[in-house]
Amino acid sequence: MSKREIRNGLSERLRADIAAGFYRPGEWLRLVDLEERYGVGRFDVRQALAQLASGHMVSHVPNRGYRVVETDRKQRDELTDTRLMLEVPAALLVIEQANEADVAKIEAAALAFDDALEAVPYPEAQKLNHAFHHAFYDCCGNRTLIDLIHELRERNLPGEWNQWAMPTKARSSSLDHLEMVEALKTHDRERMAEVITRHLTRWREGSSDQR
Repeated sequence: MSKREIRNGLSERLRADIAAGFYRPGEWLRLVDLEERYGVGRFDVRQALAQLASGHMVSHVPNRGYRVVETDRKQRDELTDTRLMLEVPAALLVIEQANEADVAKIEAAALAFDDALEAVPYPEAQKLNHAFHHAFYDCCGNRTLIDLIHELRERNLPGEWNQWAMPTKARSSSLDHLEMVEALKTHDRERMAEVITRHLTRWREGSSDQR
């Protein structure tokens, strides 16, 4: 395996672990810990972190190191508004494009996440949440749109720590998934648009300007 492949692979593993919640928003990423966890050298760790910094998953603080991004209210508002502009039309495309096998896969992913909420730690549940959203939007038929949706979702994931601190919030998220499946099965475009909007904006309920 080439050095480039090693660095790219490490970058993807780190990205997945951040998305799954193994590292919390604002947490410092110590090079020595990452070397040990992933079995790579310091140069490869630095290169992988630089890649993630360019994608806004981590931030670089000169003379201090790298930390997981911690979005403020304004940034998260902007991310949410942009996601709404992308995900509502994409969900309507899913209604048009998804076949019977796609719907079955999406429903299975929704049920797997729902079943896991009270049975596994947050990082494992977040992986299943991530899998549901991939199964859902990967059916929209537009690869560029799919990639943009997943990229913005990953940038926003650290903010979900606060939302999921309350079990009722996580359960509400799962109920949204199940309703998305029902809207997909019945080809209900209006219901789909409503649930996607609710799903993306629920974090604003009771939030303050300072998180």
